Amino acid sequence: MAGIYYSESSADDLLAKDPTIQLNGNPDEADGPTPEPFTRYGQPLPKEWIPLYRKPMRTPRRRLRVVTIGAGISAMGLAYKIQHERKLEDIMDHTVYEANADIGGTWLVNCYPGVACDVPAHIYTFPFEPNPDWSAYYASGGEILAYFKRTVAKYNLARDVKCSHRVERAEFDEVNGKWKLEVRHGDQVIHDECDVLITATGFLSHWRWPSIPGLHDFKGHLCHSAVWDADFDYADKTIAVIGNGSSAIQIVPQLVEKARHLTNFVRNATYITPGLGSAIIGGKSQHVYTEDEKRTFRESPEALKEYRKKIQAGSNRAFDMFVKNSKAQKIGRQATQDMMKSRLNNDEDLAQRLIPDWEVGCRRATPGPGYLESYTRDNVSLVSESIDRIEPTGIRTVDGVLHEVDAIVCATGFDVSHRPPWSLIGLNGLSLFDAWKDEPVSYLSLAAAQFPNFFMFSGPNAPVGHGSLMAGLGWSADWMCQWIHKMAVEDIKFVVPKDAAVAEFNAYADEVMQTLVWSGGCRSWYKNHRVDGKVTAVWAGSVLAYREMIEAIRPEDFHIVYRSKTNRWRFMGNGRTKLEYDPKADLAFYLEK
Repeated sequence: MAGIYYSESSADDLLAKDPTIQLNGNPDEADGPTPEPFTRYGQPLPKEWIPLYRKPMRTPRRRLRVVTIGAGISAMGLAYKIQHERKLEDIMDHTVYEANADIGGTWLVNCYPGVACDVPAHIYTFPFEPNPDWSAYYASGGEILAYFKRTVAKYNLARDVKCSHRVERAEFDEVNGKWKLEVRHGDQVIHDECDVLITATGFLSHWRWPSIPGLHDFKGHLCHSAVWDADFDYADKTIAVIGNGSSAIQIVPQLVEKARHLTNFVRNATYITPGLGSAIIGGKSQHVYTEDEKRTFRESPEALKEYRKKIQAGSNRAFDMFVKNSKAQKIGRQATQDMMKSRLNNDEDLAQRLIPDWEVGCRRATPGPGYLESYTRDNVSLVSESIDRIEPTGIRTVDGVLHEVDAIVCATGFDVSHRPPWSLIGLNGLSLFDAWKDEPVSYLSLAAAQFPNFFMFSGPNAPVGHGSLMAGLGWSADWMCQWIHKMAVEDIKFVVPKDAAVAEFNAYADEVMQTLVWSGGCRSWYKNHRVDGKVTAVWAGSVLAYREMIEAIRPEDFHIVYRSKTNRWRFMGNGRTKLEYDPKADLAFYLEK
């Protein structure tokens, strides 16, 4: 049985001392020298004897260092939690490494014509900063970026950001409980370390060229939607757009106005739906706010709150549509098919090629104002034959036809395997790239087995399938802050999800997923661009269920290693609370009646 060293200082002596010295003194000097000789109950001290930590309970013995990768919405939301809401700065230091030369994440990088958010702007905001001045119901990418930067500046959230710093390698040191980092800044490689590593790069951050033979043999203009070349003039050109995901659906209506001819190469049909929450604006594709409406939102925060709640509640209540064979799914599917036919001028050939026969919502549904109408123009063609190869002058399809074009736009999406393109090494030399070579398997989308003190925003099976992502990102940040606080105040070296907990969660979540449309018969990036197989991107259930699941951490699912090799209870300190050292505190707070 481990012994305890009892301080001889009286309570009066402790209270007489300066509380800041008592609470914030040097932890290395807190225990004092071991008295010699010393006995306990007439016996010599046992070898596992632990000197008393003479600070109040849960006084951290060290400051944690936290590094976040990426300076987009997720990271800045976390910075707000740390700096303003949970006020963790007394227990941790924070550094945010951003590979780009500026902050902004996806809204900085994606600047193609027509880029916009298909979620109503009033619920695509930081929870702590509603914006009464949105110009329209669905905001453009440029307006979202401006709002993001304005909010970051207002709360000084970029204080700890280092731009043009790309993390190239991270390896966990199990002995010391730290991540060893290699960070590239220009020609320099910086060696850094941290206690907690967080990735906030998002699930659509690593764009990819399509794997089409001869792609780079093309002699005309070639670009990807995620790295748009604004200097190229598409006017009076013959243009090929490959793909019909959300980017292509937004780009095509913008280019057809100036193109001599545009051909959209489509491999699979997809649903073009009314926008999320469009019932609020009478089913229209867009609503531009009047000055009177914006003035009301500015002058009455309560009116703005009620409006935002109306949109969010409607989105959450609409989850029934994502349940297979539900009444809402059947009604939504028929209504969407009818609407698409109408917008195609009831052209049966186009309808057969563009309207899916699987559940609506199986693939990311996109509003796409003007996209279907583009096919009714004389200067637009639809090619549904598969592409065989790309040649110097154009695209040859499997039927042997060469489609000569001046420019090719690859709106072919992103690498959604969740495997990091940089080296991330956990326990026993395991690389996350290798660990997830078959399927990405996470703990609640937030952590990974065998990777200690490593947290993720929007990891595998995050709530990205319906509603606004913003709320989920805030809940994720809260979950991470709980772990950071626990690690700091309980002197924990590292935490890592148990293999069994991760395996059992994924097995059960997959059972839930079979009842939802995301596991339907479409080819989708939700399933890593497959028709069959595990749904790897979307949370198995509603966003409200996700909130309840991660509202509190579940330490029982984690292997926890403490810094003290002999006694995990060292955080008990001197057996007293910090509250007792505040002479103005209410020490009878627990008496309610």
